[in-house]
Amino acid sequence: MEIVLDTSAIISVIAGEPEGKLVIALTQSSKIVCPNIISFEVANAITRMIRKGIITNKDKIEDILRNLETIPIKIIDNNPRTSLEIAWNYKIYAYDAFFLDTAKTLNLPLLTFDDRMRVIGKELGIDTLGG
Repeated sequence: MEIVLDTSAIISVIAGEPEGKLVIALTQSSKIVCPNIISFEVANAITRMIRKGIITNKDKIEDILRNLETIPIKIIDNNPRTSLEIAWNYKIYAYDAFFLDTAKTLNLPLLTFDDRMRVIGKELGIDTLGG
């Protein structure tokens, strides 16, 4: 089985957050799928953690990136038009729309810890996991 993971799910695993255990349990026998923006999204999440004071040691960044490299991720190219249509219709960031578009286009479940993404996913007919 394949499953789309958004940035919140990926970060929970690679940063050692408590939700990471749920992600691992839900994806243990699945293939992880992400849009091709995932590396940019992870980098952006890391900079947010730095700005919030969650990451205070530069070595932690290397640990997180090493953890990311251990996850086999199938990278998908999206059609920016359909992603931007979702972004327009729901007034969300394009980055979030790329994950929703990937799940919708491939008819795959989406694992996210973002409440708004789960609501929009359900409206788009996407099976959403997380919470």
